[in-house]
Amino acid sequence: MVSSDLTVKLGSDALSGKNIDVIVAGSIGAVESVRFLRALRRLGADVQPWLTQGGSLFTTETALSWAAAKPCRTGFEGSASHISLGDACVIAPASASMLAKIANGVTDTPASALVASYLGMKKPVYIVANMHDSMYDSPFVQENLKKIRSYAQLLGARQEEGKQKFPEPAVLADEIAHAINHHNKMILITMGTTRGYIDDVRYISNYSSGALGSRIAEEFYRQGFLTSVVQGPCPIIPKSYTKLIAVETNVEMGAAVKEVEALGIQGAVFAASVLDFVPTERKTGKIRSSEDLKVQFKATPKIISSVETPLSFKVGFKLETSPASTELAQMYLSKYNLSHLVMNQLQNVSASAHTADIWRPGLNPSKNIEGKEAIARLLVGEAKTLLGK
Repeated sequence: MVSSDLTVKLGSDALSGKNIDVIVAGSIGAVESVRFLRALRRLGADVQPWLTQGGSLFTTETALSWAAAKPCRTGFEGSASHISLGDACVIAPASASMLAKIANGVTDTPASALVASYLGMKKPVYIVANMHDSMYDSPFVQENLKKIRSYAQLLGARQEEGKQKFPEPAVLADEIAHAINHHNKMILITMGTTRGYIDDVRYISNYSSGALGSRIAEEFYRQGFLTSVVQGPCPIIPKSYTKLIAVETNVEMGAAVKEVEALGIQGAVFAASVLDFVPTERKTGKIRSSEDLKVQFKATPKIISSVETPLSFKVGFKLETSPASTELAQMYLSKYNLSHLVMNQLQNVSASAHTADIWRPGLNPSKNIEGKEAIARLLVGEAKTLLGK
């Protein structure tokens, strides 16, 4: 079955039920607006694009209408469509001219009138300034930004080549979702793997692509949680988060976990593939290939056991080569005081695919949850229920 060219694949419900007006102003960053509108829709948002006269120099009404799956607005209408009816307004990109209109209350265009209406109704307005640094650093622009900060939220641009560039569209969509859903509940997430060094060059490690940990961290973030991600070595890292702490060894990961816990956490997800055994000694330099290499190992403390804060949401992961018995799963849930245990079979896990069973204390498991995004959504949904979001 062929779907409509206008449809998108939902990756999250973080913006489900939200109506978002998106103003595209006159900056070269407008070339990213199609991708941005689609990214918002992939999070469940209903988007209404507005194209300014300046924005039409860089993109088209047709392109934005396609991306939003509804007509783009460009002028004043008899229906008074410039009166705020949505949940949030995003100006991305925002040009120096648009910033000046907003800061000084100029409402001679439908887009600037829409912003005034949002501000008058005290609804959220999010702005991404895009321009050359020489304009951005102008005293006039800086004065306008200072005024705007008191009643709207400025989101960071991507700073490259002397310019305030449009952020990666999917990351900006996550930022918008986080801002709309924001609350102060902190989640600790460990992901990746750890290394046990034999000498300064060689080490042993488990394998972890980081794909599932990244999906979980991103979904927590876009659902409004504060996320502290302790990330061991892996090829895939989260694209959106509150804080990311990169570590290499068990000791470093354990210290980072305690550091985050000390700041106050309401939940934890231990998705890292942590070494159970590491070399007893790390040789200085590089052992010559002509030498006999003998390595002794010692067991490592369980990082998941080091968290002392009582948590109503605490997730552990276990990798097996065969289906887990009820007795084994319930034993791990009890041993580590877990609210959830994600049981994986080696043959069902890869960087691109993942099938898992999710166990809870005293309950039948959710079997054969297929896909990293589905696992992430299930866990975050359970966290929202348990933590009272």
